[in-house]
Amino acid sequence: MKEILLFTTARSVDKTVHKLGELGVVDVKEIHRPEGQVLEKRTEALNSAEKAIAILIDFNHKRKDAEQGARYIVKDPKRLVNRVLLTTKIRESCLNKLEELQRQLDFYKTWGEQTKAEDLEYLERHGIYLRLYKVDGHLAPSLAKRHTLQFFNGKEGKVPVALVTKSKNEKLELKEEHIPTIGFDEVRRRIIRKKRQLLEIGMFLKDQASKITDLKRYRLLLQDQLGTQQILKSMGDVEGQLKYLKGYLPKDTINDFKTIAEQENWGFSISEPENPEQVPVYVKNPRWIGIINPVMKFIDIVPGYKEVDVSIYFLVAFALFFAMLVGDAGYGVVFLLIVLFFRRKLPIQARSLIYVLSGSTIIWGVLSGTYFGSEHIAAIPFLKGLIIPNIASFGVDNISFMMHFSFLVGALHLTIAHAVRVVQFINSVKALSEIGWIALVWGLFLITEQLVLSRSMPEWGHWLFVVGALLVAFFSMEHKSFFKSMLVSLANLPLSLISGFSDIVSYVRLFAVGMATAAVAASFNTMILPEGVKGLGVLELIMAAVALLLGHGLNIALALMAVMVHGIRLNMLEFAGHLGVQFSGEAYKPFKLVYTDSLKQKNTRTD
Repeated sequence: MKEILLFTTARSVDKTVHKLGELGVVDVKEIHRPEGQVLEKRTEALNSAEKAIAILIDFNHKRKDAEQGARYIVKDPKRLVNRVLLTTKIRESCLNKLEELQRQLDFYKTWGEQTKAEDLEYLERHGIYLRLYKVDGHLAPSLAKRHTLQFFNGKEGKVPVALVTKSKNEKLELKEEHIPTIGFDEVRRRIIRKKRQLLEIGMFLKDQASKITDLKRYRLLLQDQLGTQQILKSMGDVEGQLKYLKGYLPKDTINDFKTIAEQENWGFSISEPENPEQVPVYVKNPRWIGIINPVMKFIDIVPGYKEVDVSIYFLVAFALFFAMLVGDAGYGVVFLLIVLFFRRKLPIQARSLIYVLSGSTIIWGVLSGTYFGSEHIAAIPFLKGLIIPNIASFGVDNISFMMHFSFLVGALHLTIAHAVRVVQFINSVKALSEIGWIALVWGLFLITEQLVLSRSMPEWGHWLFVVGALLVAFFSMEHKSFFKSMLVSLANLPLSLISGFSDIVSYVRLFAVGMATAAVAASFNTMILPEGVKGLGVLELIMAAVALLLGHGLNIALALMAVMVHGIRLNMLEFAGHLGVQFSGEAYKPFKLVYTDSLKQKNTRTD
């Protein structure tokens, strides 16, 4: 990334910002905090448009012709947004009023359709007071002993009670029921009118749902207007004559920027960034590596400007972790069928990623003989011949090997992290300390094998700690005082070794969770079909199929949760910690006029 400082005259500042937006490569940083009434109005307009779109999308799902899209162009999208929002407010008011009317109708159903407030007033003028309550059934007998009560037919444990008294002050310590101010017949008529009004509102909103596409284009226009206003208000000013802004742009876009700058007579300066911490991160990977981007965006992490991009390492490791944690070829086929069914609705990166993950899961499931947790399927001769006994899910005792394999995966994963740092510091003595850490990782691997699996450490194993500790102590810090650097490194080494040991042990979760997924699937099969499908009737088969669908659906959900927790954790904490990546970066977000760009693309397709 390069840092840019751009100057333009106050008279041409609007055109300058528009050109920058069309170019779409400069990540503009604020010089002044943008504020003002125009900015507030444009923010409000954008928020209103987004609310209207969300409302119409909800109603679009209720349309039988939802797939037909817009039938005509909206001439005044702002007016449509206001109408949709106003209609929604009216709808909410109708719903609230209908709820209130329904409570009044329930009152009449409880106390009688002919109940009137005038009758109570008549009794009060003659010294008789009538108060209405709903009482819990178990409290009614005790209240009847102290008061004169008239009971009515109750429901849901509540008993309607009328307190009859000649004292104006005598009351029950309960919530009193009040007679509606309008009569029963009028309440019913108003309910009918409100329902008819709600029906008309729903039909209007469903009809307007055909205009969502136009409103989305309008939203793009509002986003452009808001972004332009934010840039204008955040620019610096020189005596009202010059305007300037600061930003960043990728190296491969400098020539495009210079071409526009020369055409528009801008003054500019392009230099190396002074503060790397403030530089946005621009990650550009080949298409096959970029398929991991949906996961990176989901967990919302960006490496720092000077940190290593972990995309390729994350992709390879995540595919392996996903396969081991899910571990069932049947589930992998389910994922594959789902993505094939929804392929047109999924972005190409997400679609490609699921292809990779489902494919890796199928391969692992075939090699481990796991098909919906069924040993009978795995026993089919052809499928049985594909099983690797050491990683098989059923029929063999391979716990020791699988734990060994998990530790081995962890050691290799962490070794790759330190190997990348060796290349990163190849021109520095710190590269030797990373080589030392590789030796320590494998020493810790041997210690883990000895403590957990009771495998004897080779005679040369202790030399890994000796050589590794010396390299780390001597070369991990570049400091003017050699002895001070060594003492600091030695002081930090014990805690680092303990942390490294726990990091390797934590990879055992790959085996443990994968085994649990297979065991749960097998348990569902045994509970639902303890004796297989022989002798079951049609109805029993249908019920068993539904139960299996629910059971395996739950197991798949738990497996995917495990992937999100454990598969991502091993990449983001263990691997990234050894790689020295803190994900402290800010993503590169260039100022770009999206609506203008969409118009250009539309015109290009038309031509």
